[in-house]
Amino acid sequence: MNKKPAQSFDPVLLDLADAEDYAIVVNARDEWAGRMEHAAEEEDDRISYNQLPDSDSDAPRLRAEAERARAIRDDIERQLDANRAARRRVRNDEAENGEAHD
Repeated sequence: MNKKPAQSFDPVLLDLADAEDYAIVVNARDEWAGRMEHAAEEEDDRISYNQLPDSDSDAPRLRAEAERARAIRDDIERQLDANRAARRRVRNDEAENGEAHD
């Protein structure tokens, strides 16, 4: 289920160095995950109330969406860590070479 489609374009990296930008993205992701979990619970209730077979339920797909939304936070954290490490390497290289740094 974690299979992603082949990319048809170069990915664009988000600049989330600003704490407010990061908070906006994380809060939106958390809200989406919460909505999907809530929708899954409502779907469980609908299936139960109408005595339908579990195979008619959309709840597993909704929960998978919520889980994917939560996994995106890990992706964001890895990107931010890589960005911090790259900036640190550049600063260290510039300091070793006596280059100016803004």
